[in-house]
Amino acid sequence: MTRLALPLMIAALAALPVEAVTIANPASDQMARLSVIARKGAMRKALLDSGMPCEHIEKVNIQGPWANTIMWRAKCGGDPRYDYAVFVGPDASVQVRYCAEMAELKLPRCRPFSSNPPAPVILGKVAAPSH
Repeated sequence: MTRLALPLMIAALAALPVEAVTIANPASDQMARLSVIARKGAMRKALLDSGMPCEHIEKVNIQGPWANTIMWRAKCGGDPRYDYAVFVGPDASVQVRYCAEMAELKLPRCRPFSSNPPAPVILGKVAAPSH
């Protein structure tokens, strides 16, 4: 019976659903809770602090988790090249890449902008947006 118990236990564990685990990211959650104007201002400051050009933010939207960060997309006015993927770490660190370079860098591609407001991603669950 012992020989049969181990394979049955392994089969039972393999049948359990596996859920993606997302690390809490208070910096991204805080960004998501900001008003649209404040979010655009915070994103522009992050871009400028990273040395990226940006006259003004036209659009900003959360894209979702990647590694231990939350990916955002920011589109700046003034030049069509100023379309960025912004990776926000749980420690509020920021890494910025041009959306046009994402495939070459083997990073997640920038998705189209959504008209839905962003919701904070907390421990793998999306919280309802606060109004």
